[in-house]
Amino acid sequence: MPPTDLPPFPGFRAEGLQFLRDLKRHNEREWFKPRKETFDDEVLWPMRCLIADVSRRAPLHGLPLTGDPKRSIFRIYRDTRFSKNKQPYKTHVGAVLSRSGGRKDPGGVYLHVEPGASFIAGGYWQPETALLRRWRGQMVASPSSFLDIVEQMDAAGHPIYARESLKRMPRGFEVEDDSGLAEWLKAKSLLVQRDVSDDELMSPDFSDTLVDTARSMLPLLAFGWEAMEPA
Repeated sequence: MPPTDLPPFPGFRAEGLQFLRDLKRHNEREWFKPRKETFDDEVLWPMRCLIADVSRRAPLHGLPLTGDPKRSIFRIYRDTRFSKNKQPYKTHVGAVLSRSGGRKDPGGVYLHVEPGASFIAGGYWQPETALLRRWRGQMVASPSSFLDIVEQMDAAGHPIYARESLKRMPRGFEVEDDSGLAEWLKAKSLLVQRDVSDDELMSPDFSDTLVDTARSMLPLLAFGWEAMEPA
């Protein structure tokens, strides 16, 4: 159920965006720890309110997406164990809305908050092999349906990007090499994206913006969800 115990999204304040700018310049535990309260109040709290607010509004607009104000938001702390980059903190905050509310649920909308580089992305990022194969099979079974979705996304100003594409056609789909589907069948991720300005983030109306943007991405999401359904 959508969370009900958090207030409507108030908008990110200038202090929250400035905190993230400063963190990029001072990515050190010694700087962050005495300012942890600022992060909690000015970055984490409004993000939680936003996730709760959108989760309440989404069903009213026929949008099957939800989030958990705690579990849906990625931690600010970086895992540096196997990375050459030992900076301890991310310099952005991100969250996912999905059908279950879980971050790993295939097919969702991701919000990335980073001053001057914020965006909303939707689609499928590195889905499991079994889903990829069913997704490709659905494209081949109904090519016009998928190409119609490509056109819809273009018309909405959210062109689909084929990411992490294979150099060759995936096994079992070689006969489609000269078809209009080849670009899409090679993709391991299919995504759409909308850039977000700092002014938009600072407005309480951004809840509506996020809902409207997610709705415009729904055709791509629904295509993948259909592929996940048992045959």
